[in-house]
Amino acid sequence: MGHGKISSEKRASYKEIARNIVSADRTARRNGTSQNTIGTIERALVSAFLDGRKHAAKLEPENEEVTWIQVPPRSRETLCDMTFRFSARSGNHENRADRIEVFTENGKQRWSIVDADGKRRERSVADGSVRPLIRLGLIDHMSDNSNLYALTSKGRQLCRDHWERSDRDDPSLPKISLR
Repeated sequence: MGHGKISSEKRASYKEIARNIVSADRTARRNGTSQNTIGTIERALVSAFLDGRKHAAKLEPENEEVTWIQVPPRSRETLCDMTFRFSARSGNHENRADRIEVFTENGKQRWSIVDADGKRRERSVADGSVRPLIRLGLIDHMSDNSNLYALTSKGRQLCRDHWERSDRDDPSLPKISLR
């Protein structure tokens, strides 16, 4: 059996399975209902093991397309905040995304969404919610302002696809966050 690198898509799907297990466990505990978390984890591990044997850990391709499941949940939330106008639910259904600006607060990098009029939202997010978006090539700094970042064409396409699926109430769409 080869010792190749597991594709980021496959790794992301395993993380999503783990998030679903944690979410179901939290819901059951909160509602005082019965649960079999250990059994669910065991079945997921067996499935992953068999999947690995079946595919013999294919090497990860270069320049892989990014899918929604590969974006970490808090980063998904940031993308959704930036692109809500892409959704038919927004009432506007525009093809315009907000930008996001980095700034320093109390010695830490924070990020805040900036609308088309240049107004920064009061709520900010931690650096860890935005850095994955840069690493995945979904946002990049704007050439005229190094503190302001905008969606790349890759990010725009990913978000359009997400909102189309969301507007259809696609049940296979990964969760935004477990909060």
